Amino acid sequence: MIALQQLSQIITAGFWILIIPLTAMATYRAYIAIFKMANRQFLWEVSGERYIKWLKILFGLALLLIGIIIPFYVVIASPYVRFVPSYLNMLLLVSIAMFVVVEGYLALSISQQLLAKTYKKVLLTLLVLVFLPLSVYNLMFLPGIFAYPSDAQSYIIDLPVKGTWVAGHAGGSEDVNYHCAHTAQMYAMDICKVDDNGNIYSGAGKEVSDFYTMGENIYAPVGGTIVAVVDSLPNIGIGESPETGNPAGNHVVIEFEKERYVFLAHLDQGTIKVKEGELVESGEIVGQAGNSGNTSWPHLHMHIQDKPVIDNDNAVAFPYRFAAIERNRWFSWGEVTNAFLVRNDLFKELN
Repeated sequence: MIALQQLSQIITAGFWILIIPLTAMATYRAYIAIFKMANRQFLWEVSGERYIKWLKILFGLALLLIGIIIPFYVVIASPYVRFVPSYLNMLLLVSIAMFVVVEGYLALSISQQLLAKTYKKVLLTLLVLVFLPLSVYNLMFLPGIFAYPSDAQSYIIDLPVKGTWVAGHAGGSEDVNYHCAHTAQMYAMDICKVDDNGNIYSGAGKEVSDFYTMGENIYAPVGGTIVAVVDSLPNIGIGESPETGNPAGNHVVIEFEKERYVFLAHLDQGTIKVKEGELVESGEIVGQAGNSGNTSWPHLHMHIQDKPVIDNDNAVAFPYRFAAIERNRWFSWGEVTNAFLVRNDLFKELN
């Protein structure tokens, strides 16, 4: 069994393996750009050599696209953001930006070696053939990160939690939400409570009690009728095989409209405070977060579907937004109305 602290250390090491050579390369290339430009000519100063000029232009375009794309995948779409120190994510972005800017500047010029050596031309050709299609391909999928049905197509509900939480899986596309691969789980979200530094656990992350989510009150996000309650399943230990026979674990189902049901899943055993047939109001405590069912660590799973039971083959899910929250998506907090979440969003109730 690997503790999350160990997983975090492995991922952190991987980040450093990227950052150190990338920064070294960017520094070396910056040295060339500053002190060795006498050996280079800007594209408009070179006569002829149309093929090389076009290669340099296309390589510069690929670098520009990479510079646009990477921040979205590092900050928003990456599932690893919460497993490394926040400064490391910023350092990776800075090193990538430095590399892209320096290489972009050098792409405006041609070295004497490139003009003289065939293998340099072949290498540049290969770089363009690899990076330009790859960057264009990823750029095409960039809008999918924020794809989500409009306010009019979504149910407007309240937050089911209080305090500061992070979205692990959320949103309207598989780029940020693995649930979207299944019609019955579309728009489902998995969220975790965090501390002031954005961490989801303390200590080694070996025990369920290490997680800030564990034992947090869960609130009804809508008013309605309780139509299903399961409260007898034990929590799954970190690293243990999940309970696939009861994927939702301990859970509460609220019918808030005809054939519209909110699922609140993976609750703590013995903490559910409502019973089938009871009416609840939005904001009423229904139970506490746990780690029961098909889960790796404590979190709250929530989604809306048209059936009162888990039925991944036949159920249809529906989008929802939160009436008013504070959300941190790009390094700063702001009030948002009718807000939807995507992976790595930090959020909390309005004060």
